[in-house]
Amino acid sequence: MDAMFWQRLHGGSTHFPIVLLLASVAFDFIACRLRDMSLRRGLHAAGLGSAIVGVLGGCGAVVSGLVMTGGHVLGSGQEKMHHLFVWPAFSLSVALVAWRLSRREKFSPRCLRIYLAGMSTASALAMGAGYWGGEMLLGAETKTDSVSALTFTVNEKALAARGHDLFLMNCAHCHGEDAHGTDEGPNLATRQRSDARIASVIKNGIKGEMPRFNQKLHDEDVQVLIHFIRSLSRGAS
Repeated sequence: MDAMFWQRLHGGSTHFPIVLLLASVAFDFIACRLRDMSLRRGLHAAGLGSAIVGVLGGCGAVVSGLVMTGGHVLGSGQEKMHHLFVWPAFSLSVALVAWRLSRREKFSPRCLRIYLAGMSTASALAMGAGYWGGEMLLGAETKTDSVSALTFTVNEKALAARGHDLFLMNCAHCHGEDAHGTDEGPNLATRQRSDARIASVIKNGIKGEMPRFNQKLHDEDVQVLIHFIRSLSRGAS
């Protein structure tokens, strides 16, 4: 199974346990406030059922998380913060559900109060784990965006440099080596034209003012020239 499978499994198995643990606490708490015994039993059953399913879902989240981290129990940084909430939440919820199932009919009101306090704590810890999991995800996306932006900038500079070389060979005698214009050609750094318009002028020229380069420059050459011209306006700003 590839890494993407475990990432999807982890993402799909982390949210429902948090909601189910919260729902379990809510069902049991509401049941404690009711006088109708049949309704109370039904809500307590719903609370226990939600807790059991939540714990089972938590097992899937924990196993997939361990696979994703290569068996690291804590890790570092945001991953460590995430795990510092995960492990207490998971351990406490498993222990409480096992305790409640083991006692069944002998689960006294005092036991229920202890259980509710513990399950409320486990739910709060689970929400903390979810928060830090979200921070990890956002941090990873930000890092990816930063790398993409850096790659884009490097590519732009490389294309602009190639365009400058072509510009020196074909255009500098009229527009100047820095493209800021001469008596023969205008300043290109301040000219606002669309890419399509610039490409058309380079290929077809301007009658009586500029020769055409459609026989000398290929489409790729024209594009890198446009990158160079665009870099002039960015440098000016």
